[in-house]
Amino acid sequence: MVETNTRMMKFGGYHRARSYEEDSELTHVGPGTPGGEYLRRFWQPIALASELQELPLAIRILDEELVLFRDGSDQIGLLHLRCSHRNTSLEYGFIQERGIRCCYHGWHYDIDGTILETPGEPSRSRIKDKLCHGAYPTQEFQGLVFTYMGPPETMPDFPVFDSFVYPSENRLVPYKIFNPCNWLQAHENGADPIHTCFLHARGNERQFSQQYEALPQISFHETPIGLLSVATRRWEDYIWIRASDVILPNAAQFGLAEVATEEKFALCPWLTRWIVPIDDTSAYAIGLRHFNTVIDPRETGNAAGIGLGMVDFPGQVPTAEHTEGQRNPGDYEALVAQGPVAIHANETPGVTDEGVIMARRQIRAGIRAIGKGDELSWPARSNIEPVSTYNLELVSRVPIKNGGDDTLTVRRFGKRVAELIIESGSLTPGARQNTVRERIERLISREFS
Repeated sequence: MVETNTRMMKFGGYHRARSYEEDSELTHVGPGTPGGEYLRRFWQPIALASELQELPLAIRILDEELVLFRDGSDQIGLLHLRCSHRNTSLEYGFIQERGIRCCYHGWHYDIDGTILETPGEPSRSRIKDKLCHGAYPTQEFQGLVFTYMGPPETMPDFPVFDSFVYPSENRLVPYKIFNPCNWLQAHENGADPIHTCFLHARGNERQFSQQYEALPQISFHETPIGLLSVATRRWEDYIWIRASDVILPNAAQFGLAEVATEEKFALCPWLTRWIVPIDDTSAYAIGLRHFNTVIDPRETGNAAGIGLGMVDFPGQVPTAEHTEGQRNPGDYEALVAQGPVAIHANETPGVTDEGVIMARRQIRAGIRAIGKGDELSWPARSNIEPVSTYNLELVSRVPIKNGGDDTLTVRRFGKRVAELIIESGSLTPGARQNTVRERIERLISREFS
């Protein structure tokens, strides 16, 4: 009998077995699921503050039906959608000076779930004293509304990243975009720096700068809050490092897609973004675009193009016509085309997927720690404000020595710079940037000149 390697067989589609089993530990997000319990230990952005108008907003987050509103006292409430009395949706409730009132029988809820009034019940009724409606705390920050949906007794402080406060003139503009796919495949795109060369430059109409055509040397480094995804490119006499922060469990920060032919040092991001699960097959990309002259000295950003359903860089929303997306696909098409929930068993990982594998491993470790009742090192119950982050965009003049291939030099430079960034995490903003810049300049002078 002749044995045949069916994986190597041409026109062998018949023999290629396909799995339909999801990696549910990582991808499922509902109440009581391992992944859902882990994600609920973090503050999550859920809406733009501008979405809170005169009527309540029905939303689904982490596969829970909720109602979001701003009451007459300027307090934001996030309650379980169904009234505790007879399950009518509070989407049709009446916003009050304090809290919200159900349209059906007038039960009145405060933003913390306290039942203030049950007007149809007799005065002797103690229902409102014995029952509290489901509610979650909220935090309004820089035009976004955040919530914490985990156990109240383990609620961490709201984290303020150093990238929000440095540089001092930094201006943050919020946006929110719908993604019809599982949260994880959208989030782990940030741990896949190699795709920028092919999706955004070589195979398409060029979506970012010409320098993205250069194949990067990549490395990945664990940080106290996640991992650093580093792409280092040679372009003429310059080495360009784009080190992206991948922050547990579902946040990331990125640098600016601009030219790499003039020197630049920016230990700060152009974008902070969270991928927030709606349910197992859809998510929101919710973010803050950063406007300052350190990360964007050419002032290329467009604040008017940022908001609900839009952001000022390409490939994040569906094209007007499907054929347009086929001709020039962006991140949106590449992520959604993996299916509602990407089946990991059908992947064939390569060496360039180390960052994706690392991100999944970190998330899985957090999920299992929660399952065992262990405390997480991040998020901290008592944060040191601001929380150090690690995003860097660096362009340095480092000419090629002896006119030869300097791939190893480029790779070594990128890894050493990443180590310097991580080592500096205990320093305060401002002092940290100055220190890292000086250390990189000494590194270039000592080892790469």
